[in-house]
Parts: sequence; structure tokens; C-alpha cells
Amino acid sequence: MPSRLWRPWFWAPLVLVVDLITKRLVLANVEALRGRIDFIGDFARFIYVRNPGSAMGLFPIGRWALVVISAAAAVFLAWLYVTSRPRNGVRLGAMAAIFGGAIGNLIDRVFYGGLVVDFIDVGIGTHRFYTFNVADIGVSLGGVVLFLSLMREGKPTSDAPATDAPAAAPAADPPADRPDDA
Repeated sequence: MPSRLWRPWFWAPLVLVVDLITKRLVLANVEALRGRIDFIGDFARFIYVRNPGSAMGLFPIGRWALVVISAAAAVFLAWLYVTSRPRNGVRLGAMAAIFGGAIGNLIDRVFYGGLVVDFIDVGIGTHRFYTFNVADIGVSLGGVVLFLSLMREGKPTSDAPATDAPAAAPAADPPADRPDDA
């Protein structure tokens, strides 16, 4: 695959398109997913869930409040992406993945009565993680990569000169010639 496709901006449409396709597949197969379909034993399974809240079903503060918050976050991410240094591809890619996921869930909130389609369930036995979707994966992994990228940017590199060292004091003028005391 050409390297041009893996530029940082590519992650936003990739996450968004995969999210939209998988959610439409889930909606086309709701009856089959109402029970569950195990695909890695009991560890991972597909199951149909409609999430009225934000991440992990938390903060069910209402459809339009979440739409406004999601839209504002997407605009802020787009602004950060545009104003970031173009040489930092990892940070830009992470922001693009977060943006794609945010837009994917925003589309659900607007067009599906404020309910986000979730369908991936992982855990062991009765100890389950929250049910999520591809957009959530983009937001979560993008957030982790962005955090690590920002942490790495804060550390000085060993080949860069230290800028915290005080400047050397100017050399003192040599003492004026004095006649010998002898």
C-alpha cells in the first residue's frame, strides 16, 4: 500500500468508514445479535446494545447535550489538527483517529434518537468490559497514542543541547598592568 495512504489525516476517514459499515451490518442483523455471537470463545462476542450515554454508558445527560459536546469536541480536534506542527505525524494521526471516532458516534446520536450502536463485548465469564464499537476504539486508541506522544514530546532528547543551563558568564577583563612593587 502506498505510503501516501498512511498519512495522519487518513486515520479519520478510515475509523469513520469502518465504524459506519460495521454499525450498518449490526443494524441489518439485530435479531441474530440480540442473544450474542461468540467469536473468541467467551472472551469476545458480538451483541447488540444501544447506548444512551457517553463512554461506557456513563453520563446519560440527554441526546442534545451529548450532540453539542461531541460536535464541540470534533471542532476542537479539527482546530488542534490544523494548528499542530505538520512534522509530528504520530500526534496528528492520533487526533485524526479520535476525530473519526467522535464523528462516528455523533452521527448515531443525531440520526438514531441519541442512541449509539455498540456491539463488541469483551471479558471473562461474568466479568465483562463495557460494550463498545469501532468509533470507541478509534477514540480510545487515539487518546492513548496522543497521551504517549505528548509525554514523549516533553522529554528532552539526548542529542539536543540543554537549554536549561545558565549562560556562561562573560570573561572578566584582564587586570590592568601595574608596576612591580619590587
